[in-house]
Amino acid sequence: MKANSLKILSAVVTGLFVLGTTMYAQGGREATDTRTSHPVMTATAITKVDADQKHPPKGGHYPPATRNPHDASGVVTSPYPPYQQYDCSKVAHGGLVLDIRAKRVFVYP
Repeated sequence: MKANSLKILSAVVTGLFVLGTTMYAQGGREATDTRTSHPVMTATAITKVDADQKHPPKGGHYPPATRNPHDASGVVTSPYPPYQQYDCSKVAHGGLVLDIRAKRVFVYP
């Protein structure tokens, strides 16, 4: 009787462990910045004239954003701290985007 109870108990514990680790690994696939836990923001496009007047480039050009191949299409990370993620799906490739948190401009690759 004790042997059967031990087998059942170990099967239940193993099952719960496997289920728990699987759920933890799949956990919150929300649209958040993994480094700062900020939600992904909608990109604000800015014209070249406005960018040059209000936020002139340092070094003669604006840096490009970085794209994570595991994120949804159009989601990029700003090159400026706090590295906010922006959904640039409505911005043309090569367009300028205003990072509203850093108050600086970057290029959507």
